[in-house]
Amino acid sequence: MRTLLATAIVLGGLSALNSATEAAPKSKRSTQFVSVECQRAQNEDPSGQFAGYPCWAREMFARGSGTGGGID
Repeated sequence: MRTLLATAIVLGGLSALNSATEAAPKSKRSTQFVSVECQRAQNEDPSGQFAGYPCWAREMFARGSGTGGGID
C-alpha cells in the first residue's frame, strides 16, 4: 500500500511540474498585451502624473483627469 501511495505522489508531482512548464509560453503572450496597455497609458498620461500606478489603472485615471489625449 505504501508503494502505491508513493507512486501516486510521484506521478502527481511530475504531472504538476509538466503543467507548469506548459503554462510558461502563455506568459509571453500576456507581455505583449501589457506592452500595448502601457503604451495606451503613456498616451493618456504623458505628464506621468499617475506613473506609480499599474498601466491599466494609469490609463483609466488619466482619462478622467483631462491631462491626456482622451475624450473629455
